[in-house]
Amino acid sequence: MTLHLSAGEYVQRLRRIGLRPGERLVNNILHCGDAAVEPLIELATSVLLLYEEPPVAYAPIHALRLLGELRPLRMVEPLLKSVDAEFKSRGSAREIWQYEVPQMIGRIGAAVVAPLWSYIEDPACTPVERDGALLALAYATVIDKDVRDPIIAELYRRLMQSDDRTLNAGIVRAIAYLGLADMYGDIMARYRAGAVNQERMPASVARQMLLSQKTSGLANDAKLSLWERYDRFGPFPEPEDMNFDDDEE
Repeated sequence: MTLHLSAGEYVQRLRRIGLRPGERLVNNILHCGDAAVEPLIELATSVLLLYEEPPVAYAPIHALRLLGELRPLRMVEPLLKSVDAEFKSRGSAREIWQYEVPQMIGRIGAAVVAPLWSYIEDPACTPVERDGALLALAYATVIDKDVRDPIIAELYRRLMQSDDRTLNAGIVRAIAYLGLADMYGDIMARYRAGAVNQERMPASVARQMLLSQKTSGLANDAKLSLWERYDRFGPFPEPEDMNFDDDEE
């Protein structure tokens, strides 16, 4: 007999599914469409779970990635605010989650560009939230090619004109993720003018990222499929990851 669960019940199964969900559970959640969005946002922003023992620690990652498949605009603000949550320590689950938040937002594409600029301009937006929004703009350029040139032009304009050193550090990071080596001279000039907060984005890091082929395609990570993302970024097996419930019914 087939058991039909609600969207929230399917999402809650992500708490015990382990390193990666199976295709059946993923399809069940995605098939719920909009009904799955709020439960997924709630789970994806439950950042304290990232410090729990596996398999619970991986639940926010699973939820975040499924939001990246559904791409609802209303996930943007809660995800960005969660990036600025107080973390207890670094850890593999937290690092995966934090790296992928702006990617999942950027996957929305053109529709997210205006909301992100508005968010960046909001005085209530914290520096960490602003950095996340700027990176999301960088990721959006590889999802929707039509927004690439306008975003790059606006990033450059703001960097050249802004006196906000913290904002400029976030802009430089976004430009570096795009591998825009042709802007190297102008960016270094802004550093020499003292216009970039080096505690948030050191000139040496900007130089390496802008000129290295290894980092020039970072923004392309947003284009990875769900399963490519698991293959490349994990989470990967640890001894404590072996005990979990793989029943997806």
